[in-house]
Amino acid sequence: MMTPLRPTIASTIRTKAKPTTVWSLYEKLNWDSWNPTVTSVSSSAPLRIGSPLTITTTSPSFTGSTTLESCFKDQILTYTLSLNPLCTMTQTYKIETVKGGETEVTHGVRYDGLMKGFYEGSVGEGDLKESVERIIQLAEEIEDKEV
Repeated sequence: MMTPLRPTIASTIRTKAKPTTVWSLYEKLNWDSWNPTVTSVSSSAPLRIGSPLTITTTSPSFTGSTTLESCFKDQILTYTLSLNPLCTMTQTYKIETVKGGETEVTHGVRYDGLMKGFYEGSVGEGDLKESVERIIQLAEEIEDKEV
């Protein structure tokens, strides 16, 4: 198992939603419904280590292909985009069950390479916080409808 790099910046929020519900929103690949910096995501295979992804983002303005580096259902999903030959961006989505039965959802990003200073900040704490808030809201709405 490849261990993802620790994100440089991250946002973590707790929710009553189940990990399986949050994970289902990652699997649907409608990431633009909860991630303010993503306009589209596609894959020719189900989410698993090595699955190909094509991602278009607005911040930074970019379209690229990658493969999932870590992908464990209801737990973690990590991929790295090569923004140019001198910079990569690693995005991590993590789900954990914590005390009291709550679910902790973390979205993080890390830039590496000679040009990381140029890209750092294109996805900031505010963007990460908004993406976590949106995915939690969607997950809680799904579960509220099931009751």
